[in-house]
Amino acid sequence: MRSKSLSRSIFAHRGASANAPENTLAAFRLAHQAQADGIELDVHLSADQQVVVIHDDEVSRTTNGQGKVSQLTLEELRRLDAGQGETIPTLGEVLDLIGDQLYINIELKGVSRSASGLAEAAAALVNQRKLNQTIIYSSFDPLLLFKTRRVAPQAKLGLLIDTGAAGTATHLIFAPLLRPWSLHPHFSSITPRFLQRANKNQQAIITWTVNETEEMRRLFALGIQGIITDDPEKALEVRKAT
Repeated sequence: MRSKSLSRSIFAHRGASANAPENTLAAFRLAHQAQADGIELDVHLSADQQVVVIHDDEVSRTTNGQGKVSQLTLEELRRLDAGQGETIPTLGEVLDLIGDQLYINIELKGVSRSASGLAEAAAALVNQRKLNQTIIYSSFDPLLLFKTRRVAPQAKLGLLIDTGAAGTATHLIFAPLLRPWSLHPHFSSITPRFLQRANKNQQAIITWTVNETEEMRRLFALGIQGIITDDPEKALEVRKAT
């Protein structure tokens, strides 16, 4: 089982998505085989209220289908090819595959009004499997994280911070209220001062999405708690050499 602390940890973005179809069981298996410290994935609710693992709110970019995830049942979603014969998995299937062997960063997609029930459904699946120690729930919408805390008071919450003025405002307004376990800014925002402030507040920093060797080196040298990358094998090599 993974420890609670993070140090220069590597999260495979939507699984090892540089080498397998994103957000599929194949991508998550590859991440595990590559010895990543964790995986990052995205969840939506299907029309029949099943928690499914897919990034976009519609299926055309990553599958051979059309339509919104929220308007398709799990059975309909399962018929789609997500690449190389893979299908769209449920969150439960990913939790059962990975267990507590890796950290799992679950990004709750959408906003609280359009994603009604998502936080509660995801937390229920995690609670059933007693995996709270290795799960991080993240979202750009602080209200989804507040909902998660209501149903899972001990959950690790990660506030995603977008680039630009909107991201800065979210950080300044909601981080003090939410007191998240981790902050998830874009890598371009990471400075020594940013890290010092977060460390003072006892918050981990997990940054996205880092694929360039030089940027990996810079962040590992700063002592970042975690990076999210499409290529965990490359990141592992860079970390070893830094």
